[in-house]
Order: sequence, then structure tokens, then C-alpha cells
Amino acid sequence: MTPRPLPCDKAGMIDAKTFDPAAYVAAMAPAVGLTLPPERQARVAAALALVVKIGAPALEHAVAEDVEPAPVFDPGVSRP
Repeated sequence: MTPRPLPCDKAGMIDAKTFDPAAYVAAMAPAVGLTLPPERQARVAAALALVVKIGAPALEHAVAEDVEPAPVFDPGVSRP
């Protein structure tokens, strides 16, 4: 089975409204060499659906290319 492209919006981001996590897991598991029983596929798909649901609002906001990411948090280092 050849994996189909993800449903994406104009910016190339996953469209959370039309994304089918069960179909994605079913197509991608064999594509990366995984054999998952149906009950495991369902659990992975549920986790993936949650990731997409949580991440979708953050991905709706454009970030300028010149924005620098925050530094890595290290609790042992104090920063000014």
C-alpha cells in the first residue's frame, strides 16, 4: 500500500479537520516496517489524534522567519 499525502492546508500544515489518524497509522506503519496488531493501531491512532488536536491551535499562528526560538531550559543554569 502506497501512503497517500496528508490532507494539508495552503501552508502545508496538516488540516486537523480532515486528518484521519487511523488511516494514517494503517498506511504508515507498514511503510516504515512496523507490524501493528489492530488494537495497537487503534491506540497509536488515538494518541496521534490527540497530538493533532493539541497542536492544531499553535500551528494556526504564523511565525516570522526572523524570530529566534527560546533558549533551552536548564534548571542548573541561571540566566540574566
